[in-house]
Order: sequence, then structure tokens, then C-alpha cells
Amino acid sequence: MTADPSHILATEYGLVRLFSTELDPPDAAAINAQNVHRLLGDDIRLDPAKVEVINSLVLEGLGLRNYLIRGYGVVEADLDGKAAALDALYGLIILIPSSAFMGVEQTLDPNPALRFIGVFHEEASSPPEQMPPTASAAGTLPSPKSDMRIPSPAHGRSWIGALGALLIAAALVLFFVL
Repeated sequence: MTADPSHILATEYGLVRLFSTELDPPDAAAINAQNVHRLLGDDIRLDPAKVEVINSLVLEGLGLRNYLIRGYGVVEADLDGKAAALDALYGLIILIPSSAFMGVEQTLDPNPALRFIGVFHEEASSPPEQMPPTASAAGTLPSPKSDMRIPSPAHGRSWIGALGALLIAAALVLFFVL
């Protein structure tokens, strides 16, 4: 876990921050991946495509603990002793992987409506690497000071797993409701 979970380093990778909110449905309906950055503090920059805002009811059959393991590749040891508390969360669940911060150092100052639950480690993977310049690309690449990185293959799998787990959870909810 990071020393200060509200401070995101530019070099941070492999972490998932979890927030929840128990706002009334009309207020909660206004929160989505495109605007959740406003609840995290002034001038927070996020890639909304990597932020997930879901209603806890969708995870009812699967459980948040299993969703974190299967969908985000969170290390099971990080969740030891927390399964009941995670699965008992209700309202909106907000999941923000390190990659959503786009390599920009930032400090979160969450709105009191958000409750910080924790920071969890994704499966061990190597940090993103700088792309080495090749002889054929000499003069065409940005300077070495720019922040070009190759995304970790494990991160792509975690999003695919998250999507699959979400589809399964939605199907279960629909099955039991109908």
C-alpha cells in the first residue's frame, strides 16, 4: 500500500483505489465515470474510460471481493479478512486503477460524500517501461523526457476480466429479478 493513499505518484502502477458512496438514488444517479473526478478534488485529472462506477446491487451474486479478484486481478492476500466488509458495501462503488491517473502526480481531496475504502494491489507485474528509440525512428520519437510507456499486458486482462464479471453479475441480477 502507498504511504499516503491520497497522493498519486506519476510512476504509480498496479494499484486500485476503492471508494463508495451511500447517497440517495437521485444524487447517486448523477455520479458517473466522466464526472467522478469532481468528487476527488480540484484539478484532478482522470481517464474516465478506466474509472468504473457501479451500483452495489449489480455485484450482489458475485460479491465485491470476487469482483476485485476476477475483474481487477487484485491479490487475494490484500483482501484477507475484508471479504465481509467489502461484500456488505452498498450504494455506488467507485474503482480507480492507477492507470486512470494517466501518469500525472496528483493529490486527492475527496468530497465528504465519498468514503475511501482502501488501496489494493493488482497481480504482480513489471512497471511500464520506457520505449527505447530505434535507429529507424531516429528523429521521429519525442525526446526521452516525454512519458511514453508500454501498458502492462496484465492490466489489459484485468479490464477484460472486469467486464466479464460485470456481465455475469448483471445476468444473475436479471435472472433473479425476472
